Amino acid sequence: MKLFLSYIRLIRPFNLTMIVFTLYMVRFCFILPVLSFSSFHLQVSEWAFALFAIAFGLIAAAGYIINDYYDVEIDRINKPGKEIIGSVVSKSSALTSYWILNVVGIIIGFWSCHKAGTPILGTLFLFYLIGLWLYSYKLKSTFLFGNLLISVFLGIVPLASAYIEAQADLKMPEAINSFIILPIRTGAWAIAGFAFFSTLIREIVKDMEDLEGDMLAGCYTMPIVLGNKKVKVLVLILVFLLIALLGILQYNTWSSGWRNSFYYILVFIQLPCLIVIWKMLKASIPKDFHRISTWLKIIMLTGICYLFVFAYECYITLQYIRLLSHSL
Repeated sequence: MKLFLSYIRLIRPFNLTMIVFTLYMVRFCFILPVLSFSSFHLQVSEWAFALFAIAFGLIAAAGYIINDYYDVEIDRINKPGKEIIGSVVSKSSALTSYWILNVVGIIIGFWSCHKAGTPILGTLFLFYLIGLWLYSYKLKSTFLFGNLLISVFLGIVPLASAYIEAQADLKMPEAINSFIILPIRTGAWAIAGFAFFSTLIREIVKDMEDLEGDMLAGCYTMPIVLGNKKVKVLVLILVFLLIALLGILQYNTWSSGWRNSFYYILVFIQLPCLIVIWKMLKASIPKDFHRISTWLKIIMLTGICYLFVFAYECYITLQYIRLLSHSL
């Protein structure tokens, strides 16, 4: 039982759930509501999309295992008593699990993309496999590059969910010149931008939390090269930038009469961002940065959950349009 629970901890169940949750939120709370304004419907079957999401989860789980595999020595310093590989799970077993998850993930990923009619998208899973290995082996210890890579990877998740459906839609001749494809692409990039920014901020904060172990391991992360004081300023700038970008979205939603969207963003995303700023100004020890990292997790979750509000606003707007058309 202990071994089983250790494997569960190793693959970061919360993070995997967030990845799959994001894929489905984009599908059902973004793409489907947008399609409701047209005569189009979801073209990718639920079975194919489920396999697509499972493949993402398997490749990500393998990435977490190989990350801990290369971090055994660092974790003994940063997380004393909490390391799993080398204590509960042997390094050989971890490596075997890594390859099994990757092979199964690649097979399911290519199969799901084939069934969805977008076989070229299957190469994305190979890209993830190679990228996550490079990150764990070398790039995570570099200046900023590792942070950017992980942020791009998580930013691609909502794009992948939108792309697999949009490409299936474009196989219909009437969809090529349809106005509906542009909003899907624009919205998907906006969601991806939020995922990228929030992940980048959290990755930098995690480096600040792990400063001691990374330094002893000879890493060259931003806090080691620049010092925590300068990196804190950078984090504050990025959080303010995120708040400003959300402000643009608020302006557009308010102008469209979507008041629920405006207030949700204000209370559940921007207010936690202000809490992060306040905590960052006072942070000085690893425990402080760990708490900030937890708040950033909350922001990532509430940010994706905004799509529930988006779907509701689309439903209300659609009902109003139908009512108006009937009255005319």
